[in-house]
Amino acid sequence: MAAAVEIPSETEPTMMAYRRSLLLLLLLTLVLPSVLVGCKGRMDTSDLSAQAFVKAMGIDYKKGQYVVTVQLMDFSAIAKTESPKSQKPSVWIGIGHGKSISEANKQIAVTTQSTLNFDQLNVVIVREPAMEKMAQILDAVNRVRVTRYTSWIYGTRSELSDIFTASAFFELSQIYSYIYNPLTLEQQSSSVPPMTMQKFVAAFNEKAVTALLPSVGVSSKVWHENKRPITVQELDGVFAFKLKRKPVYLPLKQVVGVRFAKNPLYRAQYTVQAGENKDVAVVGITYAKVKKKVLKQAKGGPKFVLHVKAYGDLTEISGSMMVGEIESKARQLIKDEIKLAYTSGIRKHADLFNLEEVMYRYHLGQWKKFARSGDWLPGEEDLQVEISFSIRRAGVFEMQ
Repeated sequence: MAAAVEIPSETEPTMMAYRRSLLLLLLLTLVLPSVLVGCKGRMDTSDLSAQAFVKAMGIDYKKGQYVVTVQLMDFSAIAKTESPKSQKPSVWIGIGHGKSISEANKQIAVTTQSTLNFDQLNVVIVREPAMEKMAQILDAVNRVRVTRYTSWIYGTRSELSDIFTASAFFELSQIYSYIYNPLTLEQQSSSVPPMTMQKFVAAFNEKAVTALLPSVGVSSKVWHENKRPITVQELDGVFAFKLKRKPVYLPLKQVVGVRFAKNPLYRAQYTVQAGENKDVAVVGITYAKVKKKVLKQAKGGPKFVLHVKAYGDLTEISGSMMVGEIESKARQLIKDEIKLAYTSGIRKHADLFNLEEVMYRYHLGQWKKFARSGDWLPGEEDLQVEISFSIRRAGVFEMQ
């Protein structure tokens, strides 16, 4: 007869622990699905479609109050850009008023039908009446944790609602308009360089620097949809800030030459015309290197030299102009353009080429002598412009 196997008493607690673990696992199997369903329900309330993402913000100042205009981004319109478009994407803008920017934003938030979210803020536009309070505006905007220093910043004289509701081509979302993609235009035709929040704040706070803020407006004179004129955004000038004071405004036609104020320059085009025979040639600058330096002088204050070394391509020609003539006339056009921007700024008490910054960084002794008071400005004849330009490629054209 087989002997009975006796289980040692010390294994009983182990068996009981095993049974408890098995029971716990069974309970988790029953309860976990309902927990996950509950979590999923909460996640739905924070879905992208349930939030109002602010993509652009405009700031104005009227009758002692800030007026904030926000433009919302429609994710569905962006997601469907590759599919046929049955209708033009809608544009949603909200307008709030308050004694502070935060109060104005709150007025917009409490009437928003979903959560107002600033995580995707990419553009800030300040209207001219509000620029006297630019220091407070920059502080308020950048104090928000989600604000990005990579956001584009502009000034304007136009109505903010006109800018935010301007047309985008091919029934695309507003995110494809100029204010969101200024480098696209800059790479086709350089003029006033686009400005990020980071670069503008750095220049705005620097006592020896004139901060240049691109001005954006709207135009309905160029583009049509079928035969109907459409309103599009355009670069129309520049606001020049110095020592956090009220800025001066200069129209684009006067200040195109500021593209030679610093590197890099992406592209510039010039039409060269001969004298009496009216022959025409078009050259496009594809490379330019700019150097600024101070000429030390004992009396009369410092003089400056701006040297531009550029190369270009011949893109169009009619007649029999020679390459040397084209290059010579192009050099003169570049020089005239720089001089116009420089003198236009000086006459409005604005150092558009930041010659004072050159003194401050490389000739501190001269800067302390002439400019530390903050009211110094170079004279109209204090800038000498030297241009070096040659044509590298003529394409299929035969040049002599």
